[in-house]
Amino acid sequence: MGLKELVLLRIAKRWICGVDLKSAIASAKKDNSRGLGVVVNFLGEEIKDPATADSHTEEYLRLQRALADNSIHGFPSVKLTQLGLVLDVPSASSRLEKIAANSEKLNQWLWVDMEGSKFTDSTISVYEGALENHKRIGVAIQSYLKRTENDLKTLLNMGAKVRLVKGAYHESHDIVLPSRQEIRKNYINQMQMLFDQGEFFALGTHDSVLVNAAKKMSDSKHVDFEFEFLKGIREDLKEELVRSGYKVSDYLPYGDQWYNYSKRRITEHPSNVWLLLRSLV
Repeated sequence: MGLKELVLLRIAKRWICGVDLKSAIASAKKDNSRGLGVVVNFLGEEIKDPATADSHTEEYLRLQRALADNSIHGFPSVKLTQLGLVLDVPSASSRLEKIAANSEKLNQWLWVDMEGSKFTDSTISVYEGALENHKRIGVAIQSYLKRTENDLKTLLNMGAKVRLVKGAYHESHDIVLPSRQEIRKNYINQMQMLFDQGEFFALGTHDSVLVNAAKKMSDSKHVDFEFEFLKGIREDLKEELVRSGYKVSDYLPYGDQWYNYSKRRITEHPSNVWLLLRSLV
């Protein structure tokens, strides 16, 4: 491991559980003891080998069992390109079906992460197929995409459970909103749609403006929702929300693919470095 990777690892330990399932479960127990739920993700994406996609599927089955065996309040979140979406849609759908069926057996929720825009249509399509057979499954959507309002309408009409996030991938200016202010405005509009129509949803944001807007909406719209944060970021806000009676979950990534995940978090959203530094004070 080079100097660059060693320096990054010191930062990454703030938002990565570790490289193995044992580390993830230890972090989950710690969060639960603080009144937080957890959303656990095994790191990896854009898998181009069927055997590796099968291996990732088995890791999620082990993760689900470990969460159940340790009475963890939380559930997994999977990326479809981990399951071979790059290779072909039917195989990824089949692998997701295996994980979703296991979620149902264990009485757990399952989240599907959203990835780069080239996978948005296929992710929604595969999710829709899984939702027909498994109701305790949700999908993330990204408010910085210009298309997201229409996607949200489609998802709500099909009875989807949604996690609304700003977005963490570098995308063409043709398809994303041009400014932080417009993304924030878009997020608030979509959040209002969720409060008006959603039965359960999650809000993934560290933005105090958006959190406060959600709190105001929840005063008049008493629906089931939760805030979701990255591990190690805005610990003060997490504790404040828990004390105030809101549901809060930590997003806990683990696995040996921590480098690419961390690099994206830093290089594409440098404000995350500031959030991390604030958390260290």
